[in-house]
Amino acid sequence: MNPASRLLAIYDNLVSSNEEQPMVRVWARVFDFNYDKATIEDDLTACLIGLRGEIDYARLRLSEHGVPLELTDPGFMRLKDVAAPARLHTGWNSLRGNVQPPECRQAFLWGAWILREEDEDVMPGDDMQGLKAELEALEVGLKDAAMSPFLREFVQKQVDAIRAALRLYAVQGSRPLHDALHTVAGAWTVSGARVEAESAKATPEAKSVVARAAQAIRKTAEVCDSLDKIRKAGEGAWSLATTVGPLVLPYIAKQIGNS
Repeated sequence: MNPASRLLAIYDNLVSSNEEQPMVRVWARVFDFNYDKATIEDDLTACLIGLRGEIDYARLRLSEHGVPLELTDPGFMRLKDVAAPARLHTGWNSLRGNVQPPECRQAFLWGAWILREEDEDVMPGDDMQGLKAELEALEVGLKDAAMSPFLREFVQKQVDAIRAALRLYAVQGSRPLHDALHTVAGAWTVSGARVEAESAKATPEAKSVVARAAQAIRKTAEVCDSLDKIRKAGEGAWSLATTVGPLVLPYIAKQIGNS
């Protein structure tokens, strides 16, 4: 999918809503969130901010292809209006008439065709669930292991960064994951020496948690690389796995050996 085709999929899912209900329920269905989750409004707000950002990004990419911004309307800007976090408790019936006209959908169809060369593969559901399961297991390990506050906070930040990126995947594709991995790589570069020093005197359980965090980072990088059609076609030598890997792989081997 490309930025415009992602917007088209979200748009189609949104306008398929037929019941009158507050937008918090409509968006929970669109983004496949459990409405009864305690953090539902926070999660939806993050996704809506990401969606509004993706609308701006798609318009930027289209303008770089010579498409006048007015050709993205009314669809793009009407979807952005509906996606305002302030409208979470607005009724769907008061908004649907503005966003459902066929000319709105046409803007996304046209944009998806223009940006077709920017398509990336869709992450398989098994990969998504596998990454989420690893993060959940890491958090369980964090709660149970006796470890220094620094190590606990360090690993938690990695978990939070990747989880937030996965939440935005349906909205922005792999870009948030790339950004998260750049942040993670920077953290390991800056704090790696202290992580190693504190791990050297940590319990085996704490060492295992840090090693599993490194493995989760490596797996996330490999999944991102698998979505990159250009890299898979052999047209690019750079990859996230080859960039992040040297930072974490030796540490994984050392910690597994010492745990």
